[in-house]
Amino acid sequence: MVLNGEHVMPMTTYVLMQFYVSVQEIVQPQECGRRWKSNTVPERYQNSKKEAQPNSWPWHVGVYSSALGPFPYCGGTLIASTWVLTAAHCIVIALQCSNAPYGQLFSIHDLTGEHLAVTVADHKHTTRQRPAYNVRVKGVIIHPSYPKHASIAGFDIALLQLNRRVKRSSVTEYACLPARGLNLTAGHICKSAGWGLIPNPPNEPHPDYPETLMEVGIQIASTPRCKSNIRGFNEHETLCTDEAQGALCDGDSGGGLHCLPPNESKWVVYGVYSTGTDKCTGGFDEYSLTATKVNWINAVMTANP
Repeated sequence: MVLNGEHVMPMTTYVLMQFYVSVQEIVQPQECGRRWKSNTVPERYQNSKKEAQPNSWPWHVGVYSSALGPFPYCGGTLIASTWVLTAAHCIVIALQCSNAPYGQLFSIHDLTGEHLAVTVADHKHTTRQRPAYNVRVKGVIIHPSYPKHASIAGFDIALLQLNRRVKRSSVTEYACLPARGLNLTAGHICKSAGWGLIPNPPNEPHPDYPETLMEVGIQIASTPRCKSNIRGFNEHETLCTDEAQGALCDGDSGGGLHCLPPNESKWVVYGVYSTGTDKCTGGFDEYSLTATKVNWINAVMTANP
């Protein structure tokens, strides 16, 4: 359109472009995967889990349910301003026998009368202090294939829609989604964080939950080793890691497997922790691969801005 001799963008085109930019920001934030702090606190626990430096995993969140108590019963990964990636079985636990409409966005509160929330920028969850804060979950969607393949970790994945935006800051960041088809090779070292159970804490006679966020380095295992140790292992939807360097445990479910692809500087959430094979003391851990579900994740976020 020409106005006063100048080319002017039609209003409808401008609105559509603004909508497109808005949707792109929801689906794939322009900035993601940057860690402002990355040094670890000296090891305080056995089994190779270490206390993470506060806010060094700025996309990790604790998932809370009003039905389960004031502790992070699962973990999650902030992937956009209003979206968190977690495990489907974490939602099933919160539903407490209520039936969920799989593959559809729904409200936990409408079904159960209870609330879900996530805690952002937290470190010592037993003494909530700034910069940590809570954000209530508005909606939940479980992967549509989960009920048919609940025994397969590959579909143990869900999305939480928050009721307000979490902005990027010095203590909060979004993890990048991997490129579809990203395939990290066996032996690649990734990281995971969480407040999950410590199976053998020092000076304690029994397993215990840590007060502070822990982190652990984890090695991706080869497909043949995964298949020989995990019944029904599906390499197209699932990855497994060797627990020799450190095992995840109860309370770590839903947390991300965070990896730096070769020659990259941005961290991606390569998997979502589902389950382990040997009671947190060794063996193999299973994750739902996110690279094969990027289209589903983006479709959900685009349809529910």
